[in-house]
Amino acid sequence: MSINAMMRAVPRGVPLVGLGHMVTDLSQGALLVALPYFKAKFGLSYAEVTAIALMQNLTSSVIQPVFGYWSDRNPRPWLMAVGCLFSGLAMLASLLVPSYWQLLICTACTGLGIAAFHPEGAKTVNRLSGAAKGKGVSMFVVGGNAGFALGSLIMGLLLAEPFTGFLWVYAVPCMLTSLFLYKLVAALPPSEVKGVQSLSGLKGMFSVSLLALLGVVLMRATVSSGISTFIPLYYVSYLKGDAMYAGSLLTVFLAAGAAGTLAGGVLSDRFGSKKIMLWSIIPVSVLLAVFNLAPEVGVYAVLSIISACLSAAFASSMVLTQRMMPGNVGMASGLTLGFSVGLGSMGVLLLGRIADIWSLPAVFDILAFLPLVAFGLTLLVNDQMSGGRLAVTEEAG
Repeated sequence: MSINAMMRAVPRGVPLVGLGHMVTDLSQGALLVALPYFKAKFGLSYAEVTAIALMQNLTSSVIQPVFGYWSDRNPRPWLMAVGCLFSGLAMLASLLVPSYWQLLICTACTGLGIAAFHPEGAKTVNRLSGAAKGKGVSMFVVGGNAGFALGSLIMGLLLAEPFTGFLWVYAVPCMLTSLFLYKLVAALPPSEVKGVQSLSGLKGMFSVSLLALLGVVLMRATVSSGISTFIPLYYVSYLKGDAMYAGSLLTVFLAAGAAGTLAGGVLSDRFGSKKIMLWSIIPVSVLLAVFNLAPEVGVYAVLSIISACLSAAFASSMVLTQRMMPGNVGMASGLTLGFSVGLGSMGVLLLGRIADIWSLPAVFDILAFLPLVAFGLTLLVNDQMSGGRLAVTEEAG
């Protein structure tokens, strides 16, 4: 299916929410590029620099299910506009504050804006996409991927010597996009499905199938974050290779992930979420086990396939989680987009410790094993929703 055909298959509001996702996630990519700037500005240690990144990860990812639960109890689509605006303005403020502690506060505010946007954004896409939920969710996810990449590029330009006087430009996209999102929210019909109103009722939704599904998301996120982190280190620090080559590998890896997400959404609608999750994970294990045997040009192809396979099931995972938590789509989105992915990113810290104790190649041995764990967990996932529960989900959509 072409991109034009995909765009025609979903309502107009979905691309706008995807745009909001992109602009909101600019700050995630921007922070990584700004870390050296903060280190030089405040004379920080590496531990203090790491604390900045950890602060954003905790507030933007791990806390997302809280916003999702809050949204499900009483729908708040305005959180999309507020979260988008708040994340951009707080990121700009972090570049201007005069002290480290104020920087940490601004970083936390940036993360909270990101966390506020995601569950409500994914929930809105679920509502608007109708039967094409895989396509809609994949477009939403790709928006975030694009934002991460563009954020790094934009911040890199603004921190370059000729442009440091134009830092305020960073806030322009979030201000404009939040206005468009506010207009979209005003036109949305009220949600007819309310979430579980008590924590005890919500607890009953956490079945073995749902926990296994979240485990799959965690495994995939750990593998993806591990590759993004350790591929450059492997080729530059371990093999003493060309930094430009390592950087180009990472670029190809990220780009192929966006393509895999779009393709996975289409395939999920056609063949079912569980099938895509199962058969996209096995090639990852095999290819990770042999990627270092490939010639230089072949590594591009290997990493492209790995990235596409890892990303293909992400939209499927989120759609399936939303179906398992009918009426609590916001929290389901927070658990997949935020909590599980955030924990996967934090798993890289453990992999780094393993590299210090054993060796960097040992990390890739572990990364090659994790897809097998994900395959086993996927077998425990029940994709056969009962008619009543699925009907509730469709009504929420």
